[in-house]
Amino acid sequence: MIAREKTVNNYIDAYNNFDIERLLENLDVNIRFENISNGVTNMTVQGLTSFKEQAEQVKNLFITRTQTIKSWTHQDN
Repeated sequence: MIAREKTVNNYIDAYNNFDIERLLENLDVNIRFENISNGVTNMTVQGLTSFKEQAEQVKNLFITRTQTIKSWTHQDN
């Protein structure tokens, strides 16, 4: 469980600090990312290269951004 939490914390910290390279460290090359807002999928990105390009494009839309973990629930797989 500690390894999972460390991986997620690294991602969140990188996200909050606009550190794209560190954001990518623990992601699979075949990542599928979906942005869902109000129950509607408004963006889908497939693959690490596309994810990186999207992350670079949107990082300038924010002055600050914060994701916060409120609790943990671990399940198999």
